Amino acid sequence: MDKFEAMQRFVLVAQFGSFTKAADALGLPKSSISSAIQGLESELGTRLFHRSTRNITLTQDGEIYLPQCQTLLAELDALGSQFQRNPNDVRGILRVDMPSRFASTVVIPHLADFFEKYPNIHLKISCADYRVDMIKEGIDCVIRVGILDDSSLIARPLTQYKSLNCVSPSYIKKFGIPRSLNELANHKLIEYSHSLGNLDAQFEYMEDKKVKQQSMPSSLAVNGTDAYLNACLAGLGIAQIPVIGAQDFIKEGLLISVLPQFEAEPMPVSLLYSSRRQPTKRLTVFMDWLQSITLAT
Repeated sequence: MDKFEAMQRFVLVAQFGSFTKAADALGLPKSSISSAIQGLESELGTRLFHRSTRNITLTQDGEIYLPQCQTLLAELDALGSQFQRNPNDVRGILRVDMPSRFASTVVIPHLADFFEKYPNIHLKISCADYRVDMIKEGIDCVIRVGILDDSSLIARPLTQYKSLNCVSPSYIKKFGIPRSLNELANHKLIEYSHSLGNLDAQFEYMEDKKVKQQSMPSSLAVNGTDAYLNACLAGLGIAQIPVIGAQDFIKEGLLISVLPQFEAEPMPVSLLYSSRRQPTKRLTVFMDWLQSITLAT
């Protein structure tokens, strides 16, 4: 068997945590996956997986070998695709992670146009709303809304989205409309945080071109964009929602914009990909396409 094929099968087993699922994904018998892994282990002189009746996990050597395999396979893939000129020649699977609201409001409505241009690209979109491990989970790129943490990833800025302070009609009926920062002490803020830590809820706003924060009462914290929006629609507090995600609900009267003089800093939208990998042609065309639709929205 070709060594690179064996490496590909090893990566799939590591990602799925299962020989059976890796075999199903490739349409191969489980025995061919097992023999490929055994061949690699024999050549390397070490075990790559701990095997039990219940699960498959990487050994310490397997943990070291996995990212090296992924990087090498990605480089070969990128090398083979860099000379593709015809859009019909750009092919393969592209795995992208993005916030669920960004997927539903920005990306998915325009995907027909993307597939019209690149019919042989197979997109796999995950909306994890948590910080995925790109290398371990085999993700080609991620879209992030907000200030980026320092990382080894390459960031490509896409656009910026203005945010609105939103409440529902049911919230106003119960708590009234906040008209000043002082009145926020009598209102509720829905917290949005990936970590769901123990810090006080903070209402963010811009004043004199500076970002400021004011502590507020809060009964709810969420780490998903869909949950954040739905909590606001349910009247559970004030939410600071990008205008692209709020505008349709405001038009329908389901959300109301408040405190327009104290809006949060516009949120940057960025696409990130691994600095250890040369981008494939399919990733390059997807990045260019995504930038074109985010600038237009």
